[in-house]
Amino acid sequence: MTFLATRSPRQSRGSWAAAVSALALVVAACSTETPSPTPTLSPSPSAQASPSPSPVASGDETPVAQQVLPPATDQPVVKLCTKPIVTTADGNALPLACSNGALNVTAWKFYATISASVLGLGLNPTQGQVVSAMCDDMAHNGATRAQEPNGYRLARAYYGWTFAIDPTGVTCQ
Repeated sequence: MTFLATRSPRQSRGSWAAAVSALALVVAACSTETPSPTPTLSPSPSAQASPSPSPVASGDETPVAQQVLPPATDQPVVKLCTKPIVTTADGNALPLACSNGALNVTAWKFYATISASVLGLGLNPTQGQVVSAMCDDMAHNGATRAQEPNGYRLARAYYGWTFAIDPTGVTCQ
């Protein structure tokens, strides 16, 4: 039996001042209007949104603190946000980004299972590794030819890849 007087004091996980400072830093970083050199997250031209019961207002975006989004193992090089997604007739989820260019975590989570190979590649893959990962997603993870380009676009923005692959022209063997 352990007596309360003999227990070690509970360790603090940080001060409130540090938490408030970190939150202020995140809010300030998310509200700056600095243009980002990261790739855009425009959906494929064939993506058509299904009608939704009510239109989504632009005030439904929320900044998210920087964090590793599974299946990634690295921090993103782009800001993060959450915004409700709409599924399209071809099985995609939109939008991939918020109005300030931040990556939409809700969309990332949608693609995390079907595009896990490309989303988990990391900061410095080769173009060949990206193509192989896209083919793996389509062969084993359930991504369709219509969905995988958006998985690639999310990964490209998240990691800041500078090379450009036409995901619609990828041929798998």
